[in-house]
Amino acid sequence: MADQKEITVEEIKEIVEIGLDDEIPAFAMDGNWYEEYGMDSLGAIAIVVETQKRFDVRLPDDAMPHIFTGNQLVEQIEKMREALVA
Repeated sequence: MADQKEITVEEIKEIVEIGLDDEIPAFAMDGNWYEEYGMDSLGAIAIVVETQKRFDVRLPDDAMPHIFTGNQLVEQIEKMREALVA
């Protein structure tokens, strides 16, 4: 398996901005996308698609309803990466 690229705050911010279809001037990794940035369900789908494309992982269908922050998304990506290695 090829080296996995590091997950940066800037990448997570870009992914969330794609989901929002808007720029976030003050992004926080622990900020709730729905409460603080006005994310909707279509935005969540865009986040899933962009995350899977950028990090070459498959997010489980039941995971996204429990992911509200950048930190939680990073945890899920790392979990999926570990599952690929196992």
